[in-house]
Amino acid sequence: MRAVSESAADRLNLINMMNRKFVIIAAIGALILAVIGGLLVWAMKVKNQTKPPIAAAPQIKKIGNDRVVSPIPAINNGGIWYFNAEGRLFRINLDGEGLTEYPLPLLSGTIRKILWPQAGEDFIAISSGSTGEIKDYYNSQKKVYTTLPANIKSLDWMPDSRRIVYIWQSADNQHQQLAMANGDGTGFVIIKDVFWPDLQIKVSPDGKTALLYRSIVDGNVNKIYSVNLETGEILTVIDSGKNLEAIWISANRFLFSQSAITAYPRVYLFDMISKQATDLDLNTSLDKIVVDKEGKTVYAAIPKKDGGGDDFLTEDLLTFRQNDFFSSDQQIFAKNLMLIGSSLFFINTGDGNLHVVSK
Repeated sequence: MRAVSESAADRLNLINMMNRKFVIIAAIGALILAVIGGLLVWAMKVKNQTKPPIAAAPQIKKIGNDRVVSPIPAINNGGIWYFNAEGRLFRINLDGEGLTEYPLPLLSGTIRKILWPQAGEDFIAISSGSTGEIKDYYNSQKKVYTTLPANIKSLDWMPDSRRIVYIWQSADNQHQQLAMANGDGTGFVIIKDVFWPDLQIKVSPDGKTALLYRSIVDGNVNKIYSVNLETGEILTVIDSGKNLEAIWISANRFLFSQSAITAYPRVYLFDMISKQATDLDLNTSLDKIVVDKEGKTVYAAIPKKDGGGDDFLTEDLLTFRQNDFFSSDQQIFAKNLMLIGSSLFFINTGDGNLHVVSK
């Protein structure tokens, strides 16, 4: 009996010892878990307190030293074509390197503007000469200029980059017509008789419609009209306000500027389908605006109120929300804006040079 009792006592002691070990192990495990949990909480706090990296501020840079006329992105967006003040054609890389001249026949006048088509290497140069404005069509295949008749006033390229639409004024200055022809003026077709020789023309991206508005504004109203380039039917699109300019951003939408009480005109968006105009809350001219290729975002150079240059902003054409894009302490006065990738190129009218704002 005594042996049995001792055996039972030994088993009881063994069980108690195992229970104590289990308690100790459990306590150690709980302590380890508590330490790990504390470390995780500390790490999360540190992570939450760590500020995200600050995005690099946009930088402005001058591209080349030429006084630039009518710059345009190269087809592959790897460079920019432009004329200089002497009428010579150049291509320059986006970083300002690789300046290359493209030899052309000389023009007698001073080039003021180049009308570039959507594609191809032909163009129309508008120059100032002793007899007034001169328009020369350049044939890139034959490498020659053809001077267009002085009767051709305002003109614009068709999307096919072969034909032009223009206002023809009769020699006696009594009649004017809207016409279409090849780039060199041959093969013309009369579309419609029109009332004024100073009508400006903006052909839509699909080539079906053109906007017409006068460059000489009489009174407080300058209407914007649309003309069907197939039928010649003319309709009034904007019938109020002193409208100054218009540019297409898609086949059914265009921007137009209207004289305002401020020093710079007000910019609006017009939808040809809904027939609705939307005030974009922008006071600037259309040569200080560019729209991305999707037609969703406007990039605009806005003159500062103190006259000390331009600030740059963007506006979403769906939400009409504006955001600051770039502001400089330099006196930058931008025109001829071009969006290439995420970089904004433009001419600074202060020095006539190309500049770029890039992120």
